[in-house]
Amino acid sequence: MSPDELGLVAKHVMKLLVERRLEELEDAAGGSGLSADDMEGALDDIGATLVMPAETVWREIRPRAVRNVPDAYELSLDLWTKGGRSGSTVELMVQQRNARPVVVVEDIIVG
Repeated sequence: MSPDELGLVAKHVMKLLVERRLEELEDAAGGSGLSADDMEGALDDIGATLVMPAETVWREIRPRAVRNVPDAYELSLDLWTKGGRSGSTVELMVQQRNARPVVVVEDIIVG
């Protein structure tokens, strides 16, 4: 996947988190990663409503290749509220399978 494609996937995941469409994220993972209930609990622990970050944030994404997993990358995305960067992050693994991205929400770290 190209950096641009990873950026688009990251932005879509963030939109789903902001809109709390968590079952869609769970379904996209095909049974891996956090459940929708686990994501909901972590987002509730943040204690503020998430918002989409400024467009400039997407240029700061630094994907890390996953060792021994072809065409897979790990991403850490800062979560934002109306007050700015929240101190919390979402950890993702994105892998290309059958020409489509598979996204796994591995963790939501509440800061």
